[in-house]
Amino acid sequence: MEAQAQFRSVRAAVFAAVCVGVSGVGHALASGHAVPTGAALLGAAVVFGFARAAAGRERGYGPIAAWMLWGQLALHAVFSAAQAAGAPHTAGHTAHTGGGDSSDPGMLAAHLLAALVSAWWLRRGEAAAFTLLRLVTDAVLAALPAPVGPGARLAPPPRAARPCGGPEAARRTTRLLRHAVVLRAPPLSRPAA
Repeated sequence: MEAQAQFRSVRAAVFAAVCVGVSGVGHALASGHAVPTGAALLGAAVVFGFARAAAGRERGYGPIAAWMLWGQLALHAVFSAAQAAGAPHTAGHTAHTGGGDSSDPGMLAAHLLAALVSAWWLRRGEAAAFTLLRLVTDAVLAALPAPVGPGARLAPPPRAARPCGGPEAARRTTRLLRHAVVLRAPPLSRPAA
């Protein structure tokens, strides 16, 4: 159970790092101002908390993209508020925010594009991590000796695989085997006439 919790934490940390890193760099470039460190840390903690809660199983591109979009928009709001609060104000003058205003469609489009590309990248990494985990698990289980002794349970033998491809494949298989003789039991004796 502890290994599963650690795996969830690692996945959530990677998600949070990608989300906050891409969002912070893009937001800073679009606004022309650096993102305050406190806002980045706060955003990372919040995104990590939500990502850890959602990291119970392998996710597809759609859910990852949805979480990434949520994260990008939430971080955009946090970064914009932090930049506005930290902007220097002098008597009668407000700081110019440049072209990266929080309502700027270009900045929102950049966050959207960053979310979709990051989700694609994270999905590929998640698929690779789960494939590796399955391969390692299969290798470890194959190397373990079979249970022996009283009370040991053996798994039932695997079923024969059905032909792939549906009814057409089953008909092809039947056509190929129509001359085969099936000997499952001793032949039945015929009554003498």
